[in-house]
Formats: sequence, structure tokens, C-alpha cells
Amino acid sequence: MTSRATQADLVGLDVIRVQEMNFQGRHGCSPAERELGAMFRVSVELYLDTRPAAASDSLSDTADVADIYRAVREIVTGPPRHLLETIAENIADALLSKFAAEAVRVRFHKDRVPLPGPSAGYEVEILRRK
Repeated sequence: MTSRATQADLVGLDVIRVQEMNFQGRHGCSPAERELGAMFRVSVELYLDTRPAAASDSLSDTADVADIYRAVREIVTGPPRHLLETIAENIADALLSKFAAEAVRVRFHKDRVPLPGPSAGYEVEILRRK
């Protein structure tokens, strides 16, 4: 189970960022959003101690960014959800369970949203820790 993190929880930790991953998904509250789908942009930050990986120079001692990408892709391209908040939480849970991160930040952005006027989309950002 994860809990909310604060900036104080991140002091002394290093960060691995995978930015602006783009996926097609069918998430949203309206039938049209689920039928047509949309592009979603996801950025994640994993907070961990990278010193063991730096010392060994071994991929097995860090969070492999290709594995991070695959974990995020599996969730975003998976079963439709109504809320971005749900997907962001699922991503955070998956990353914290699969990698040796103490905390994760997830930014989940949807470009095309059913608003009554022009918009560049909207985004949910969460910060979670083990």
C-alpha cells in the first residue's frame, strides 16, 4: 500500500526520470472518450539511491528505464478507466512494487478533453511513497 509523500520524504534521494511517454488509451467518463480514445502523455520520477548502480555499473542495480516504460504502457493501454486519478494511482502502485524506489511522482496528461472551450488538456500529478 502506498501513501502520500512530501518533499521532505525525497531529501537525500536521487531521481530517475522518464519523460513524456505517449500512449493511445480509451479513458474518460463519456462514451465518446472511451470509443474514440485519445493520446495520453505520462512522465514519471522514481526516487531512490543510485549509488549501488553507480558503483557496480550494472543495470541490475538500478531501475531499468525500458522496464519502467513497459510498466507504464501496460497500464495506460490497458482496460479503460473513468478518471486520470485512478490511472496515476495504478502507475504509482506498479512502479513502487516493481522497483527499489522509495517514492514516485506521476504526471498523467490528457490532451483532448470535453470542455466547453479551448484547452491544452489537463493533468493529474501525484507523489507517493512506500
